[in-house]
Amino acid sequence: MSQAPELDCVSPDRSPAELGRLRARVVREAPALRRAAEHFSLLSSETRVKILRVLAACGELCVCDLATVLDMTPAAISQHLSRLRGGGLVASRRCGMTIYYRRSDTAVCPSPDAVGLLHPVREES
Repeated sequence: MSQAPELDCVSPDRSPAELGRLRARVVREAPALRRAAEHFSLLSSETRVKILRVLAACGELCVCDLATVLDMTPAAISQHLSRLRGGGLVASRRCGMTIYYRRSDTAVCPSPDAVGLLHPVREES
């Protein structure tokens, strides 16, 4: 682990030891925080959130039906579904020439609270 740069803080609020512990915690939690950021990135599109909501309400729809409900082109919906599928938030099944999409049974979407973004960090002893 590289050393943190020395900063001349006019009125430091935390001791160097405490800042070191906080830095170590961020490094230790980096993989979980990266996964959470990837999930939040998927949900940063209003269209993708709408798709998930519609699929939650009806269970399963094809691209054309989703496009009709959301008043968008099938191509635009397909792009969003591709991102959601890549992130594991939706699953698909083929029936003949039609592909149906549903929310993934295994999708785990962390809430901000689950990654500690809503509550202050408590110092570990």
